[in-house]
Amino acid sequence: MKFELVAKAFDEIEKTSKRVDMTTQLAALFEQTPAEDMKNVIYLLQGRLAPAYENTETGLGEKLVIQAIARATGYTKEDVEKKFKKTGDLGQVASEYLEKKTQQSLIRTTLSVKKVHENFLKLATLTGEGTQELKIKLLAELLNSSTPNEGKFVVRFALGALRLGVGDPTLMDALAHVHLNEFQKENTALVKEIDESTGKKSPEEKIRKIRMKLREQIEAKYNIYSDLGTLAQKLTEKGLKGLNNIDLEPGVPIRPTLAERLPLAKDIIEKLGKCIVESKYDGFRLQVHKKGKDVWIFSRNLENMSDMFPEIVDAAKKQLDCHTCIVEGEALAVNEETQEFFPFQITIQRKRKYDIDEKAKELPLKLFLFDVMSINDKNLMPLPFHERREKLKKLIMKGETIELTNGIITDSSREVDKFFNENVSGGLEGIVCKDLNAPYIAGARKFAWIKLKRSYKGELQDTVDLVIIGFYKGKGKRTEFGLGGLLAAVYDDKADLFKSITRIGTGFSEEMLADLHKLLSKHTLNHKPARVDSDVTPYAWVEPKFVIEVRADEITQSPMHTAGREQGESTGYALRFPRILKRRNDKEPEMATTVREIIKMYQNQKKVKVEEAR
Repeated sequence: MKFELVAKAFDEIEKTSKRVDMTTQLAALFEQTPAEDMKNVIYLLQGRLAPAYENTETGLGEKLVIQAIARATGYTKEDVEKKFKKTGDLGQVASEYLEKKTQQSLIRTTLSVKKVHENFLKLATLTGEGTQELKIKLLAELLNSSTPNEGKFVVRFALGALRLGVGDPTLMDALAHVHLNEFQKENTALVKEIDESTGKKSPEEKIRKIRMKLREQIEAKYNIYSDLGTLAQKLTEKGLKGLNNIDLEPGVPIRPTLAERLPLAKDIIEKLGKCIVESKYDGFRLQVHKKGKDVWIFSRNLENMSDMFPEIVDAAKKQLDCHTCIVEGEALAVNEETQEFFPFQITIQRKRKYDIDEKAKELPLKLFLFDVMSINDKNLMPLPFHERREKLKKLIMKGETIELTNGIITDSSREVDKFFNENVSGGLEGIVCKDLNAPYIAGARKFAWIKLKRSYKGELQDTVDLVIIGFYKGKGKRTEFGLGGLLAAVYDDKADLFKSITRIGTGFSEEMLADLHKLLSKHTLNHKPARVDSDVTPYAWVEPKFVIEVRADEITQSPMHTAGREQGESTGYALRFPRILKRRNDKEPEMATTVREIIKMYQNQKKVKVEEAR
């Protein structure tokens, strides 16, 4: 497949301001894409070379890219740097210089998707002496064969700054659109049911509901096999039958189930009835896969962290009594002398690429397992939780590193409160209450799990995870940092949109301001992103890509922001006195706090006030 077709689609998508148009454009691209190229096209759209869990990155910075542009276009490095200072976009610089080169030359080569992917893959795996020179050479080779438009996206991809704003949900919608006719033919009863239920509604609405059903099937497979490239390739090769070949596989992470939250123990018991109440540990949420002597460890956002935690890898080999399994737990640093848990600020020091063995001796981790998804290639996810926990208990052999989470089974809110207080006084974060009969629901936030944290006591003392959608220019003392504040949003998982909820101007250190400005400047857009719903306009729009943790005093109703605003209404929700705490590198934007959560937190906030007034 010619890369020119992909670059043209990228250009159209970049200019798109409506998500529905973006979905249509993606579907048109997928219909032109042969099966052998589908996987790589999906990865390119995701801004990757492989699934996220493979940690394959180009490893290119601005300095190397500048040298490659200079080499490919015949301009000097100083020319490229000067132009870059004016445009702020090396992709645009490459495009303009390649345009001039094209006008001067009649020679034209054709760049393929395969060639682009192969060169970048070589770039990502280069090590040793002479690596930088080889990287410049491989990128310059691609640019030599590029049209101006191709060159723009080659460079942006190299820098991890495609600026397309395409999320996985939108990619899955587009895949569903492509296979819609096949789905309707194979599901005539469902189509008839939807047709009858929608009645006199427009044909577009009926098609939307049918497409949503197919999208749910695709997403269900993606949740247990988090490689959208392979999934899309199987769909292209075999149609919907290709989905039947997707199942759990050690080494391919499962998208984690997520917990809801309630402010009071009695609310949890009213919701769940008799349930298991587990200690909530404030550490790394890890998914451990074992297959024979091979062990993989994945983070909450599916990053492969196997090399970072050698003691857990060793313990998994010795303490998990199985040939293959997939388990999940929380790992945190332990003070070996006092056997007390360190706070997360200490545990986070274990996330590093260098001096790993030394830090492992200084801050050894304990892994507390709370669920099991597979044992010896048998999928246990459909089983009720109480059965999975029994199997997990039998799976863990005696040892110093891996243990089962502490928990009680009760239907008494008084016992829940007592267990909560015991855990908090012991230095833990709180508790998680779980439905004894619920299956493991990958990639979803359901009331099967409900967390109660110490920070819930009060109004909005709990933090929220927000997605940056824009920033404001620095004023006064902040002029030198280029950034004075952020516009942030919550995620509407039904519409796959990021809806504005607050402007943030406090909590920043000087270092954070400088780092954020440098980061966000690489991902600015000249129009509102297609997946953003905001009536507030920032100084610069940003691709919805980065998650931050924010604390606020409370949630209020607001006519300014769109989070929670129903169609035809003028009021949404906003945060009162928000301040930034930190970046959440462990979360993808779709893992941010949702609109539904904000609405529930607003309702719970009022409920807590009533309880306190009594």
